[in-house]
Amino acid sequence: MRSVPISVPSTEQASMTRITQRTDRVDSDVERDSDESLGELVLARGKRIDLRPGKVLFREGDPSAAVYACVHGRIKLTIATPAGNDLLLGIKMPCQAFGELSAIDGRGRSASATAMELCRVAVLPRQEFLEALEDSPRLAVGLLRELSDHLRLANLRTSSRNGDSTPVRVGQRLLELAAQFARHGQSGAHVILPITQSDLAAWVGATRESTARALAQYRQAGLLRTGRGHITIIDADALSRSLAG
Repeated sequence: MRSVPISVPSTEQASMTRITQRTDRVDSDVERDSDESLGELVLARGKRIDLRPGKVLFREGDPSAAVYACVHGRIKLTIATPAGNDLLLGIKMPCQAFGELSAIDGRGRSASATAMELCRVAVLPRQEFLEALEDSPRLAVGLLRELSDHLRLANLRTSSRNGDSTPVRVGQRLLELAAQFARHGQSGAHVILPITQSDLAAWVGATRESTARALAQYRQAGLLRTGRGHITIIDADALSRSLAG
C-alpha cells in the first residue's frame, strides 16, 4: 500500500516526538511499578462480579466502597463535561486496577466506570485495600509512583491539547491506546481499538468533525481503518514515524 505523507508543522513534529517518548516512559513506569501489583492484589483477594456491555459499575460522585480490577473484558473511565458529554479518561484492561483514588481519600468517585463488553471484575472492599497498604510499604510506594505517573501523563495531555493540532492529538491518543492494547494480548501490526470517533473526539478535546478529518488523513495514508465502534491501527510504527516526521 502506497504511503501518503501527512503534513505536520515542524514545531508540532518536535512536540509530538517529545510527548511520545515521555508518554512511553510514563506508561512503562506505571506498568512496571504498581499497576499490575495492585491489580494482582485485587484479583487475589477480591470477589468476582459480572457486567454486561454498557453496565455502569459506578458513577462519578458515588461513594467509594471498593477498589476494582478487570479479570477479563475492558472498562472505560469517563467524566461528564459541563455540556453533558462524556469525556473518556482511559480504558482499563485485564489485571489493571482502578478506583483506588477515591478509596484512599474517601471522597466520591472522580469518574464513572462502564463495561465496554462482557466483563468480569474483582472487587476488594476499601478497608481491606487500606489494610494492605499499611501492611506492605512496597505496595504503598508503588501506588504513589503510579499516581505520580498518572499526574505527569495528565500534564502532558494538557500540554498537547493546548499546543498541538487536532491530527497530532488524535495520532497521540491512538498510539497510547495501541501501546496499551499491545501490552495486554494484541500482537502484530494491526491493533483493534474499541473506541468510537465521538469518544476519541472528546478525549483529544476536539469536535467530532475535526477528528473525523484527522482520521481521514490517516486512512488516506494507509495507517488505519475505521469501523462502527472501533478503529484499527494498521501499523503503529508507521503512524509514529508519520507524526515524528
